[in-house]
Amino acid sequence: MSAGARGRMSAGARMIRLQRCAACGTAQYPPRAFCHHCLSDRIGWEEADALPGRVLARTSLHHTHEPRFRAHLPITLALVRFDAGPVAVCFLTGTAAPGDAVRVRRNEDDLLEAA
Repeated sequence: MSAGARGRMSAGARMIRLQRCAACGTAQYPPRAFCHHCLSDRIGWEEADALPGRVLARTSLHHTHEPRFRAHLPITLALVRFDAGPVAVCFLTGTAAPGDAVRVRRNEDDLLEAA
């Protein structure tokens, strides 16, 4: 099973899973087969219903080619650095600005959402 498939196994429970290297302690996202810091294959999983982080940047999309998102335009996206270290692109549901603290969780569509 690939690292990405293992990362999505708990999606039904809407949990966020991050990999953590047992050799150097580095957290990483998205999932990989080896640690991006030390190249160890001793990778474990950490799971949480939400992760704290800070908004690095935000933007609004006013157009999409994806039919399921058209009814939700404009869509606000944020680049969020988790307190654990990794960075992810998330849908922003609140009015958080760069530097603001947020909590990231998976929504009902299995997408990362920050509020």
